[in-house]
Amino acid sequence: MEKPYENLVYSDNDIITFSDGVPGFEDNKKFVIVRNENYAPFEWLVCVDGTKLRFAMLNPMIPYPDYAPDISRAQVEGLNLQNSDDILMYAFVTVADNPSDSTLNLMAPVLINVKEKIGRQIILENSPYSTREPVMRS
Repeated sequence: MEKPYENLVYSDNDIITFSDGVPGFEDNKKFVIVRNENYAPFEWLVCVDGTKLRFAMLNPMIPYPDYAPDISRAQVEGLNLQNSDDILMYAFVTVADNPSDSTLNLMAPVLINVKEKIGRQIILENSPYSTREPVMRS
């Protein structure tokens, strides 16, 4: 089966910079979002700085329409947010062998300013959400 991030073609304009990296991968700062209709609604955040690092991700509002993380102004500082239409929010997915066991990290949403091409993973404090929320809700 072809993987959605193989033979990746992108331009410099597609690169999203995570100036702090991603927690646990602070040295990796340049990523692109890969979408493949065969895997929708899942997308991938693929590192393009010479490593094979990639993260499966999903808009958390798809399985959790009431998801409302408490994000402080300080946590989004540096994302240069001027308009709410400029932001995308994702949650990283831990893909399990059995797809129904896959989970979302709702405790650490990923915010991307699509206009400025900058992103950050925010770690929520005192959150009602966990790092292992089921993707498939019953």
